[in-house]
Amino acid sequence: MKATVEGVFSAWCRALAMLCLLCSWNAEATAPRVAPQLFGEEMKSDIVGYQLAPLANPVKSEEALVQELIAEAFKAAGKTVTLDVLPSRQLAKYALLNSDAVALMGSQGDLTAKEKSQYRVVTFYLRGAAPGEEAIALIFSKKHVRGKALQQAFDAGLQKIIKSGKYAELLEKHLVKGQDVAGYAMRLKRYNPGWK
Repeated sequence: MKATVEGVFSAWCRALAMLCLLCSWNAEATAPRVAPQLFGEEMKSDIVGYQLAPLANPVKSEEALVQELIAEAFKAAGKTVTLDVLPSRQLAKYALLNSDAVALMGSQGDLTAKEKSQYRVVTFYLRGAAPGEEAIALIFSKKHVRGKALQQAFDAGLQKIIKSGKYAELLEKHLVKGQDVAGYAMRLKRYNPGWK
């Protein structure tokens, strides 16, 4: 009799366990998901970028220069934008491709030949010496609603700060004094054929 009671109890336990497994098959998890909203208000950046790889001859504050050039160009055009520097090139490019950002601050080499037709590129800074220099640009999405307006504002503002001398002032402040700013501006113009 004792063996049958234990057998029945054991059978009921197995049946209950099976029932719980079957019922939980379609159950939704109740634990909180990790999401950006858990860390405060989620802000969308207009422009995303990534940290530039250091040059062979490191300059004083290249990151600060690039960010200040962007801010001053938009300021000259009467616009204010938010810039978020992400830890990797892949994250920044994903934000652009996913339309989480209007523009990407990066190298023209960040786009494949197929992707180039989907974006407007404005080169605003040249890294390194003339023959092997790297062109740093803002790459604006043609699909994003604000893409064209921000691209035109940045392009116009950049030309304004070059003509006013503010661009040269920022170069001297962050890099080396006495650079050939006129020659630099001409090289920059070659990357932006639409400039007057």
